[in-house]
Amino acid sequence: MSKFNGICAALLTPYDMLGKVNYKMLKQQVRWLIGQGIDGFYVCGSTGEAFLLSMEERKAILEAVCEENNGEKLIIAHIGQIATEHSLELGRHAGTLKVDAVSSISPFYYKFSTEEIKGYYLDLMEGIQIPFFIYNFPAYSGFSLTPELLDEMCANPYLAGVKFTASDFFQLERMKYAHPDLAVWNGYDEMLVSGLSSGADGGIGSTYNILCPAVRGIYDSFRAGHLDQAREYQHLVNGVISVLCRYGVFASLKVILGFLGMEFGGCRKPFLPVEAAAEAALKEMYRAYLRDLEKMG
Repeated sequence: MSKFNGICAALLTPYDMLGKVNYKMLKQQVRWLIGQGIDGFYVCGSTGEAFLLSMEERKAILEAVCEENNGEKLIIAHIGQIATEHSLELGRHAGTLKVDAVSSISPFYYKFSTEEIKGYYLDLMEGIQIPFFIYNFPAYSGFSLTPELLDEMCANPYLAGVKFTASDFFQLERMKYAHPDLAVWNGYDEMLVSGLSSGADGGIGSTYNILCPAVRGIYDSFRAGHLDQAREYQHLVNGVISVLCRYGVFASLKVILGFLGMEFGGCRKPFLPVEAAAEAALKEMYRAYLRDLEKMG
C-alpha cells in the first residue's frame, strides 16, 4: 500500500508583530499537530499563503517544518509558481530536505494552454525527480485537470498522484479507477466523506489545523466501514466550516489557534483582519465544537 494516505494538514504560516514569518510558532504548530494525530503536512500551499511569500521565505518555512518533523510524518512541499524556473528552484531545494513528495498548482493568470500546462508538469517531474503530485484546484487556478490529460502524463515515473481540490467526484472516480496506483488526495474539507467514497486515499485540508480529531474520526470511521459515523463527524466538521467561511477561512483559523495559545498574527495584506465581533463568534463556535466532539466520544 502507498504511504500517501491518511489526513494531512495544509499548514498555515504564522507571523510575528512585524509581519515576519514566525518560525518558532511554525515549529510549535507542527509539534502540536503531531500530538493531535495528524499523518502529514502540506507545506506552503494555498493555506500557507504561498503567493504572499518570497522564495526565500518558502525555502526557510520548509526547512523549519522538516527540522521539527524529523521524519516522523509525511511532508509534501508545494513548489508552485507561475515561472517554471522558480518552481524548479523550489523543487530542487525541497529535494535536499526530508520531504516525501513535491506538488504544484498549475501555472495561472496567463491562461496557459493545456499543452503548456502539461509541459510545465513534465518539466518539473524530470527536473526534480522525486514523487510529484499535481495540484488540481480549478476554482483558484482556472485550469481543470482531465482524466485524459492525466492519462498522458502517467508514463512519467515520478508522478505519484493528484491533490484533487474540486467537487467533480465523477472526474475523481474516473482518475482513480483508471490509475489505481496513483494516490488521490481529497482537497475540499467539507466533502471528505464524498471524496473517500469516490476513491480518494486521504485528505489534505486547511481546517485540519483545528479539527484534527474530528477529521481523524471521518477517515478512521470510513476505513473501518462505519459510514454513518463518518457522516456524523463530517456534519460536525461542516458546522465549523460554515462559520469559518462567513469570516474568512485562513484568518479565522489563525484566530482560533490564538485561542489555543498559538499566536499566528493574522494573514498578509491584502487579506483583512478578523473583526472583534467575529472573533467572539468564532470563539463560541469552537467551544461548541469541542463540546460536541466530546459527546461523540
